[in-house]
Amino acid sequence: MNITLIGYGKMGRAIEAAAQEAGDEIVYWMDIDENPLEAGFSGDWLARTDVLMDFSTAHIVPMNVANAVRCGIPIVVGTTGWYDQIDAVRDTVIRGGGACVWAGNFSLGVQIFFQLTRRAGEMLSRFEEYHPYLVETHHVQKLDAPSGTAIAMEKILSECYGRSVDAVSVRAGHFPGIHVAGFDSAVDTITLEHQARSRGGFARGALFAGRWIQGKQGFHAFEDAVFGEQND
Repeated sequence: MNITLIGYGKMGRAIEAAAQEAGDEIVYWMDIDENPLEAGFSGDWLARTDVLMDFSTAHIVPMNVANAVRCGIPIVVGTTGWYDQIDAVRDTVIRGGGACVWAGNFSLGVQIFFQLTRRAGEMLSRFEEYHPYLVETHHVQKLDAPSGTAIAMEKILSECYGRSVDAVSVRAGHFPGIHVAGFDSAVDTITLEHQARSRGGFARGALFAGRWIQGKQGFHAFEDAVFGEQND
C-alpha cells in the first residue's frame, strides 16, 4: 500500500515506522507548511498514492477531505478536534463519491474498549445507585480536551443514561493516553480502563483502515472497519 501522510508530527512518524514494518511505502510527506489547502492537491505523488492519512490539525481537516475527494483518493483521518464540522465533512464525501475512514482513536484495543463501555453502561444504567464518570489523561502537548476518544465515550454513556456524562481531562507529563470509564456507588466502584503504551497501536489501526477502505465509498467510522459496516 502506497501512503501519503498529511502531517509529520509524532503520529506521522509512528505511521511511517509501522508502514515500513508492514512492507508499505510512504510516497509523500505533506507537512503543514506544504499543504496547498484551497489550491488543491497536485503533483506526481497523486498517481502513486493508494490512501491519504491525515494526522495534522483540526481546522484543515475539512479542506484535506475535500481535496482527497476531488482527487479520488481514499483518506484516513486520525486528527481530532474537528467534530463540530462532521456533518459538513460527511456531506462532502457522500456528494463527491469519496471514501473516508475517521476515528478519534485508531487503536483496535480502544474499539473493543468502546464496546465494553457500552455494555457496562447498558447494564449499570438500570441501577440508580451507580453513578457514571469518565477520566482521560494525555501528555501536555495534546491540544484538544476532551480527547476524541473521550468524546466517543461521552456519547456512548450519554446514550445509555439518557443524559450528559462528561469527561474530566488531565494534561500532564508524557502519557500516550489513559481512558477510564467508572461507575461508583456507596458500596463499590466498577472501572474499565484502557492504557496506551505507545502510538504504535494507533498507527497499526490506521494502516488497517487504509487497507479496508480500498475500493469502497462513503463516510465510515473506524468501528465499521473493525466490527462491520453500520453506516452505509
